[in-house]
Amino acid sequence: MPTFVYLGNYTASGLEGAMRDGFESRVTAVSDGLEAHGGKLLQMGFCLGEYDFVIVADVPDRKTALIAPMVAGAAGTVSVSTIELISAIEMSEVASMAKSSDFRVAGSGGN
Repeated sequence: MPTFVYLGNYTASGLEGAMRDGFESRVTAVSDGLEAHGGKLLQMGFCLGEYDFVIVADVPDRKTALIAPMVAGAAGTVSVSTIELISAIEMSEVASMAKSSDFRVAGSGGN
């Protein structure tokens, strides 16, 4: 199952709701939402700095990975950036493919 990282920020109304309901309730809601669509919450933490929270989750596919950010974003409670992680094995496979590629980079001559 692919792993996704969600980097998020609360809007004013989202932060107000999380403060009222408790941040533990957000972790439960995220976990329940992921499980309802066949996913699994691996980690959710709250941050100092550029983002308010980070979520790491295993999700069945890309479409499923976009459900929660779409619903929460449409409600106006958060903004979320979604990142799909690539495993070391997959990166090694890509590196092998790249080594045998005849792709010509700009400025290397040829057509």
